[in-house]
Amino acid sequence: DLRTGHVSVTPADVLDGDLDPFMEASLALRLSGRTVMVEDVE
Repeated sequence: DLRTGHVSVTPADVLDGDLDPFMEASLALRLSGRTVMVEDVE
């Protein structure tokens, strides 16, 4: 995830709905108060 820096090496798990690690990383980022600017990737 470009916003949180979380990486999954098993895309099949993500496609099967294993999104908890991404949600945890997103919540941790919000709680830290940091903001991340993400540029469009082409």
